Amino acid sequence: MMLHNKIALITGAAGGIGKRCAEAFIREGARVVVADRDVANGEATAVALRSSGGDVLFVPVDLAHPEQVESMVAQVVAHYGVLDILVSNAAVGGRRLGDGPVHECTVEGWDTVMTVNLRGAFLACKYAIPELLKTRGSIITLSSVLGMVGTQGLYDTHAYTTSKAGIIGLTRSIAAHYARQGLRANVIAPGLIDTRMAERTKATPELLAQVAFWQPLGPIGGVEDVAEAAVFLASDRAKFITGVVLPVDGGWTVQ
Repeated sequence: MMLHNKIALITGAAGGIGKRCAEAFIREGARVVVADRDVANGEATAVALRSSGGDVLFVPVDLAHPEQVESMVAQVVAHYGVLDILVSNAAVGGRRLGDGPVHECTVEGWDTVMTVNLRGAFLACKYAIPELLKTRGSIITLSSVLGMVGTQGLYDTHAYTTSKAGIIGLTRSIAAHYARQGLRANVIAPGLIDTRMAERTKATPELLAQVAFWQPLGPIGGVEDVAEAAVFLASDRAKFITGVVLPVDGGWTVQ
């Protein structure tokens, strides 16, 4: 019960990594707020978690709208009284939106990816931090291995990569600024994980072979690998850790 009685807000929790984080946090004793713009899957996730014994609140939110993000945090505090943990996980992949190498990336694709991935993380932190300071809480942001390294070829999505690098800078700045007030902030940088974003890779032998080279422990990680790292960073076992970027990448960044 590493998170006993902690109140955790997880964005993008209707599926994928966010959903598995919610499951792992509940297993460790937390009460969890599932936040997502996908109302149908968000509510279904909350129902499933409650049926397994979890104390769960679902809050619909579109991170592109500051007033909705501010309301999300207010609803958490109104329901549970406090906020201990923020897991800023919500993100979109870029290719279907027009992302690609800089000379091919559309302005609209760039703006959409930045709005959801980087601006959304900023807004979640902005409105959660005043409450987290009251509890000497913890922020965990989800970046990507692509925010740490350059890429070539079929993985060139420069808006997505830039947004994920920005999340690292944002989180480390938060860690430095608020450490003396007891707030911790850390980053998880996953490699390719078995979510919807991995579907194109799994269906393309050339891509799968490339990722198998990049991730020698892989080729594809599981959502549980990321969730277990989040549990540790959110818990008191990591009470002297702040500002780190933890790759969960099957060895990608050591090469």
